[in-house]
Amino acid sequence: MIAKKTLILYILQMLYKGSSWDNPITVMQMTNVLNSMGINCNKRTIGRNIQYLIDFGLPVIRKKGKNGGYFYLKEKDNFFN
Repeated sequence: MIAKKTLILYILQMLYKGSSWDNPITVMQMTNVLNSMGINCNKRTIGRNIQYLIDFGLPVIRKKGKNGGYFYLKEKDNFFN
């Protein structure tokens, strides 16, 4: 069983390792991945946690449009570098 409090860390990991401008990840994709791992969550929970990351100052960017989603802008990263 995975602790519910680690949810934001899994979201951050997906954004950092699995997204880019050309390949943003959607909230629904994150929800599906987390649910498949046994972490029960919904789109609202994912969205709230993404906003926490943004408010914390991490460069998580929302790409709008048909191929939209979120991605981690590593070029603007001062947290991990």
